[in-house]
Amino acid sequence: MPAIVPAAHPEGLRAAFNESVRALTDGVDTLGVAVSGGLDSLMTLAHVHAVAEGRRVIAFTADMTDDKGRSCVPVVSRLLADLGLTGVDLEVIDPARHAAEPRWSALGPRLDARPDLNAAMNERAAERGAGVLLSGCGSDELLGVPRYAAVPIARRHGLGAARRYAADVARSGPGLFGEALALLAGCAPAPLRAAAYWAVNWPEWVRPAAPALLAEPYRSAATRWGREWVADRIADHAGRGRSWAQADAYDAFYPHETIPQAGPVPEVSPFLTDTFLSAAFAVPLADRYRPDLPTGYWRCKSLVLSLLPPALLRHVPRCKQYFSAALGDQARSLDPSAPLLAVECGLIERAALGRETDPAALLAVSAIEQWLLGAVERGAVI
Repeated sequence: MPAIVPAAHPEGLRAAFNESVRALTDGVDTLGVAVSGGLDSLMTLAHVHAVAEGRRVIAFTADMTDDKGRSCVPVVSRLLADLGLTGVDLEVIDPARHAAEPRWSALGPRLDARPDLNAAMNERAAERGAGVLLSGCGSDELLGVPRYAAVPIARRHGLGAARRYAADVARSGPGLFGEALALLAGCAPAPLRAAAYWAVNWPEWVRPAAPALLAEPYRSAATRWGREWVADRIADHAGRGRSWAQADAYDAFYPHETIPQAGPVPEVSPFLTDTFLSAAFAVPLADRYRPDLPTGYWRCKSLVLSLLPPALLRHVPRCKQYFSAALGDQARSLDPSAPLLAVECGLIERAALGRETDPAALLAVSAIEQWLLGAVERGAVI
């Protein structure tokens, strides 16, 4: 992604987002939006509905079950009604019946959580005549409240706000200990400050080692590359004199992975246009946090909430839905004893694969396997 110059939008962040949505939907007759029931995709849908001006709007949602056993479909249906999004068609993708194979790309494996459902959604959008499929992708990485922001929040909003922020982040990452270390590190020289930030924020990446899943010689090469990348990253933080909060915000977004579209319909996010990125990067980090909001989830998603008219806020979710159990079930569908091209070509160690329990690692192996099979189908020799 090219460098973005921060520049505040003259009419504010909501206007920048609306402008972004308008540009992405210009000239398109049928507008598709991928929604999950979360705040990010909901903001996209609300703005698409606002700019539709008589055009057809279709919301696509996968019938996933969250960790509390609730389907996201009733959540989305209720939000459509509560927010007054009249005329929006709701199209439900059933994981048991509608899974599809995503479009193969020479850019590499798809590392999104459920590429099969994303492909099914895209195919259905094409069948319904959608000319574009919008999403809320990139919002968390771009607008999330960084760690180690107690000091800038105190300066901007007062000590009471900083105490509330500290309580909100106490159970995540380095917690209050990390906030205290960030305060002390602020007086350190830039190289030491950057190295200390990395050690506290990414302890497993101080001297990264490729997982045992990866066979030699690829494991050694990946480890070597990873350590060089970490050294360059720390040097960049030091060279630019970033505080711990600034470094965490930067690391949350960069490098930003661009996932190829899953099917024939172009996939875009209004959070990732140059217009919106420029406006978002101009917002001070302390202003990503709103201490006056009623829940920690809202306080840390305040910039996203600012994209919606205040009168509608009472209708949106106050807590986040998690789907880790569903993703774990999907990961366990990979049979480590089955014939796998990734094993046969010497990329993945079968013995290590049989011992692996991390869903993220198993999903990555599945993605690599599907990508290799797709490459062979297109004439590649592996």
